[in-house]
Amino acid sequence: MSTSEELESSIADTFDLSARGYDRFAVDLFRPMGRVLVDRAGLRSGEHVLEVGCGRGSTLLAALDVVGETGSVMGVDGSPGMVQLATARLRDRHSANSDVRLDDVDKPNFQPGSFDVVLANLMVFQLVDPAAALRHYATLLRPHGRIAFSTVAAPDRAFVDALGAIARFAPKLSAARGPFRGEAAIRGFLADHGYERVEITEDVLEIRFRDAEHWLEWMWAHGGRELLDRVPTAELARARAAAMAEIESARSADGDLVLTTAVRFTVAAPKTPARV
Repeated sequence: MSTSEELESSIADTFDLSARGYDRFAVDLFRPMGRVLVDRAGLRSGEHVLEVGCGRGSTLLAALDVVGETGSVMGVDGSPGMVQLATARLRDRHSANSDVRLDDVDKPNFQPGSFDVVLANLMVFQLVDPAAALRHYATLLRPHGRIAFSTVAAPDRAFVDALGAIARFAPKLSAARGPFRGEAAIRGFLADHGYERVEITEDVLEIRFRDAEHWLEWMWAHGGRELLDRVPTAELARARAAAMAEIESARSADGDLVLTTAVRFTVAAPKTPARV
């Protein structure tokens, strides 16, 4: 197995393990973020939407609210656990035009020109080869189709410090997650890989926790688990204590821990009709 394949497998395994605890903590940053992403994508009634890396389906549900029964939503994820969660949530909506499947999020297997919109919520920077993925997504779009994705613009300072505290006890991550750290970099990257009419906006989203222990439990139940899993067992207690001490700086006047994250929302269209 190549290094990139090992990383891709590690990410999928992390989210599959995280799925098992996802519903226990009543904290879902992806729900409000998904609603904003759907709004910025300009979804319309009757459109056909694909979400890559759909997780537990929060963005899919927001998209379904807009496209309605004359449209459709399809989610793909590389984690069987996340697919199971998203499928259950969509089933509760009794929609004949929604589905979720286990598939390669880098290169989901659909016919060219199948969708009006491709959505990716906090996902593209985790891909092993985002350039190849973006080129493939373009082939799945119909004429006048578009891609919309979210990336972190500025994480909460307390969150960064807490992750840094954990990282002192963990082996360094070996792979970069793509050129999405700034607006100019995003525009250049999309232009280099076949996209134009790029629109980028930002929003600040808030997430609340009862206390530091609640925050740490949430970390185990989402992508933060990838970092925590790298901490040797003998050092885990010290890493937890260091992280919890840092996250306390986010304590608000009402007693909750409040993290604010600036999120970037990017919408773009392929320059020319994409070819397989």
